[in-house]
Order: sequence, then structure tokens, then C-alpha cells
Amino acid sequence: MTGRYGAEMTKAALPKRTFDPMLPRTGHYRPIPETEDKAFSVWLQGRFDEILSLSEAPPRCPHCQGGETVLKARASPPRPVIPVFTCQTCEIHFRRTTGTPLSGLKFRKLSLFICLLSQQRPVTEAAEAIGVKAVTVKRWIERTREWILQLDPTGHWDAKVRLGMEIRPDIPCPNCGETDHMHYRGFASDDGGRLFRCNACGQFARLSNVLREQEPGFVLEHRVIARPPSSRRKS
Repeated sequence: MTGRYGAEMTKAALPKRTFDPMLPRTGHYRPIPETEDKAFSVWLQGRFDEILSLSEAPPRCPHCQGGETVLKARASPPRPVIPVFTCQTCEIHFRRTTGTPLSGLKFRKLSLFICLLSQQRPVTEAAEAIGVKAVTVKRWIERTREWILQLDPTGHWDAKVRLGMEIRPDIPCPNCGETDHMHYRGFASDDGGRLFRCNACGQFARLSNVLREQEPGFVLEHRVIARPPSSRRKS
């Protein structure tokens, strides 16, 4: 990784995102329990309350950072949803979201979206709950994460986001030894244990058996797979 962002990451590793392998990828075959990170939701709701505030007190201009700003238009849904201001120096209209990754986004059921953002759930289920398309939720996640990293460059709060992330265990296949080919594939019918399958050899394995064979202190890591939203994938 190159550039300023890559250089910053080398100074201190960003916090790791944690996942629970026992949670199903979808709720088609078994319900997905609530796993909201309450502290994260409270923090993010507070930041949204600030940037989407109906307060008519003019903020500084996002273009010149000047303080010669005045109210242009009060919030009057459906338009404008939030107040519009004018910079008397730049003679440019702006909102509190201007110049941020949230600019131009139209959230629906924002509190529900915030509640879902830290949960290990697929985008398709979040979209159904909110009442929008999956691609819309995906865009919200991407832009919100950009904004979160601007607010907190340490990555502490961004590491709480899990919505829409498909995971795979970062462990070699116990049958053929191939790496980067294991993926979760349902649960055992007898005891409900987690199963995964190797795409290289096609064999199934129980997560509990594989973990039992590891050295003391072993911690199962996961990698996130970037794929378009789909409602057909098995749990």
C-alpha cells in the first residue's frame, strides 16, 4: 500500500475487526441473533445528530473555513431536509454535510441503519428491513465508513462495522492443506456444529475438530470477501 494513508497504517496497526463464526451468513435457515454494539451505535448516533442537526446557527464554511456565514434556508422537509447556509466570503451555499462522504446521501430509517451497522448480517436482510435496495445500503455502508475514519483515524470505531461483510476462515484445509480455499457451509445436523468446505478438494470439515488440532493460544482469524449482495447464498 502506498501514499499517505498507507504510510499512516504502517505506524500503528489498525484495530482488528472480530467475527463470530457461529453466526449464520443469512437468516434463511436459522435466525440471526442481535449482536449490536451498543457503544458504537450511541457514538455514531451522536455524530449523525450533530451533522444532520436542524440548528440554524451557521457553522464555518467547509470551503474556506471562514466564519462569515449566514443562514440561507431553514430546514423544511422534503426540501431542504437540513438547513442551508451561505458563506459571504466564498458566496457559496452549503450544508453541514458538504465536503463530507455523507454529502448527497438520503438516509431512510437512519436509527435502524445505525443499529444494524455493527451486526454480522448480510446487506440483503438490512435492505429488506429498511425498505431500500441492497445496493443502496452498500453505498451507505461505504460512505459512512469513510466518514467514520475521518472522524476517528485510529480505526477504533470503523472496526465495529460488520454489516454486509462476508467472511472466510483464514486457515488451511485439514484434508488437502490448501490455504485461502475454506469457507463456511452451514451447520451439522447432529450437534449444530459449524461446518466449512474447501473449494480446492471439495471436502467438508467441522470447525470444532480443526480448532482442537491447533496449538495452544491459536486465534482463528477471518478475511472479508468482497462480493456483490446476494440473497441466494447458503448460511
